[in-house]
Amino acid sequence: MEYNFNGLFLIKLIKDRIKEKKTFFEKPNLNTRDKFYRNALYWAIKYQKVQDVKLLLKHNISKKVAPNLDALSLAKQIGNKKIISLLEEKRELAIA
Repeated sequence: MEYNFNGLFLIKLIKDRIKEKKTFFEKPNLNTRDKFYRNALYWAIKYQKVQDVKLLLKHNISKKVAPNLDALSLAKQIGNKKIISLLEEKRELAIA
């Protein structure tokens, strides 16, 4: 299955699905990925969109953002301390 989405479009698509949930009472599908199997969380981290990262984490998007890459590792590569903190906090809550 291949998609031809760019990163910003993918983030917008997922955010729209989250908004639609409020209208249609369905759980949005957050598993949409681009042609390289990167999800919206990947792009939110890559573009350092802290508010989008918060929104996606709130809706339990997969932390496996790309093949062989998890969200925390990507955030550490990017070096955004706010995003790293959000992901570490989310991970600690999941462990507890």
